[in-house]
Amino acid sequence: MIKNKRYIYIIIFTLLLIITHIIVHTYARIGILSETSIQFFIDTVIHKNIEYSQDYIRNHVPESSPRFQGHWLRLIKHYISLPLDGGYGSHKLALLAALILTDKNGGPILEMGCGYHSTNFLHQIAVNEQKRFVLSTDTDYEWILKFKTNMSSTLHQFRFINLISEWNGIGNDRSRWSIVLIDHKPGERRVLDIIRLVNITDILIVHDTETNQYGYERGLFLYPYKYHYTYLSTGTDIASKSNATLLQNIKHLLELTISMKIPK
Repeated sequence: MIKNKRYIYIIIFTLLLIITHIIVHTYARIGILSETSIQFFIDTVIHKNIEYSQDYIRNHVPESSPRFQGHWLRLIKHYISLPLDGGYGSHKLALLAALILTDKNGGPILEMGCGYHSTNFLHQIAVNEQKRFVLSTDTDYEWILKFKTNMSSTLHQFRFINLISEWNGIGNDRSRWSIVLIDHKPGERRVLDIIRLVNITDILIVHDTETNQYGYERGLFLYPYKYHYTYLSTGTDIASKSNATLLQNIKHLLELTISMKIPK
């Protein structure tokens, strides 16, 4: 009796495999499932860790296949809540793209202006996962304490800016910053730091660029490679003086969110 049940299970399992094979290849032939879509499904079943998708993106950018899009969407869903437009956190997508594409270089990151959407995000990915140095700065002492209390370490340092003139020295202690996020106060100060840091920044990310109230163009003019991301309600600019390829690859990932119609 037990032997007969085993045979029945084997037959059922075999039939299920045959049916699955027929369905997958039938759908693939008529275009409902492409070969790359099937491969992405296999990828994510076999490689359940999110690092596999990160490596795939780094190794295949600027590919645009359904398989590539699948891995990019997987990363977005893992790190960012949908819909994408979180108001104050609309720059997270640009940060995610920059962090993934610069991970292997492991360069330091300068955050000018703390926030729940950037400081927590950088701590999670750059510090905890990538083991990169992050310097977070802000002019509000009580605000910076919200993050410093639980996040401060040798890899994640915090600096309170007491006087506006102190911004002049922020970032000068390093010869190169991999990523610089511009989102600090007062807003009129931002363009001065965009100009000041131009020669020591690989990728500059500027938040709140949907209007030109702060005269960003006066500083961004110095960066020959730049992209203005307007898919979300709050604009974000990404710029570089020296790395055209990196800028282009970040742009490619951001524009995929538009072509893929990821909910905003």
